[in-house]
Parts: sequence; C-alpha cells; structure tokens
Amino acid sequence: MAEPGTVLVTGASSGIGLATSRLLLGQGYQVIGLSRRGQVTELEDENFTALALDLGDLENLDSRIRELLESRKIDCLVHAAGQGHFGSIEQFSIAQIEASIRVNLTSAMVICRSLVPAFRRQGEGRVIFIGSESALRAGKKGALYSAAKYGLRGFCQSLREDCGSDGIQVSLVNPGMVRSPFFDDLSFAPGPDSVNAIEVTDVAEVVWQIMQSSHDIVIDEVNLSPRVKSINHGKKSRS
Repeated sequence: MAEPGTVLVTGASSGIGLATSRLLLGQGYQVIGLSRRGQVTELEDENFTALALDLGDLENLDSRIRELLESRKIDCLVHAAGQGHFGSIEQFSIAQIEASIRVNLTSAMVICRSLVPAFRRQGEGRVIFIGSESALRAGKKGALYSAAKYGLRGFCQSLREDCGSDGIQVSLVNPGMVRSPFFDDLSFAPGPDSVNAIEVTDVAEVVWQIMQSSHDIVIDEVNLSPRVKSINHGKKSRS
C-alpha cells in the first residue's frame, strides 16, 4: 500500500490486534477494528471504527462483512483474532471443538469469502493472517489449536495461488510465544525474561513492514521466535 488506506483488523481489542491497530493509526491509516467487546478505549482515535462482532457467529459475521463492504473500501485485512485451547483431544466436547475451529480458522474463510471478490474488483488488496509456530510444528496437548493453525496456513497458501494474478497479496506471520492476554486463562506462559517471548509490538512491526512492501512481490511467510525459548508451566490459570 503506497498510501495509508483502510485496514480491517480482527481481534483489535487486545494483544496483537490491538498493537497492530495502534501502530497503523499512528501511521495515518483508517482502522476498522472487530472484537467481541466493540469499542476499545485504548484506541480512541477519529480514524478508528469499532465493530462489536463475535467471530464464532459465522452467519452474523458474513452479513456484517457484506454490509461493511457496501459502505467502505477496504484495502487490507489483518486477521489477528484467535484463542487457544490446549489438552488431550478427549478433554474437549464437540461444541468446544467446533467453537475453536470457527474462531481460529473458519472465520478467516468467511471474511475472505466476501472480501476477496471486493479486492478483485479493486484490482488490489492485502490479506495478512496471524498464524502460529503451531502451524509449523505441532506440540504436545496442542492437537486442537495446531489443527486450526495448520488449516489456516493451508488456506493462506491456496488463497495466495488463487489471487496472485488479481493483484492480491496474501501473507502469513507465524509467531512463537507472544507475551499477551492469550495466556491469561491458560496454565502455562512464556518465561519471565524479555528474551523468552515476542512482544505484541514486534509482531505489529512485521505486519506494517509487509504492508509497506512492493506491490510486485509477495512476502509468503514470516516466522518469529523468541531468542531463548522458555515455558513457565507453573503458572496458574486465571478463572
């Protein structure tokens, strides 16, 4: 994007989505932020539009995206929303499995179902997915989360092939452990030292760099890791 345009950011109320929205607003972009709670007090800016939307409610998500595209020109999607559920597969109910896949994978497909045709009509557009190191290497107790993130990576790769000739650039950012509210309700977290986790601002900077890259290239994937990996398994979940 040569000039600041309008970016749709999912998960804009916290973590990577919040950091990305804040950075883009500072760079002069218009940001439409999707989150379950809607208004984000940390982003009180005339260029920020908040939309309260549950990504797990796919029918409502589809209709709201279509309504949005009728009134706004979107130049870029940053899909940063996600949630983590970890444990052996038998620990999850069918409803929990379905809900996790909807938020972490299917919501991206539903948004792109409407957004990609709009990008094709414009002759350009960017899609940036926030994936995970779990899309590169599955770990213990991560069957549910990894399945969704592997699926997102496959969707991203196929979408890139489908859209390249239409001027649409599709990228994937795979961070390792990020120090964010993602771990608030989990029983583990990154180690306490600064080298043990990626900061949300680091991921936001990578997203912005992708957005500034030439229209003639595609940054397929960027993998980010803490310099020293350490997991604190003694952390107690918040309830």
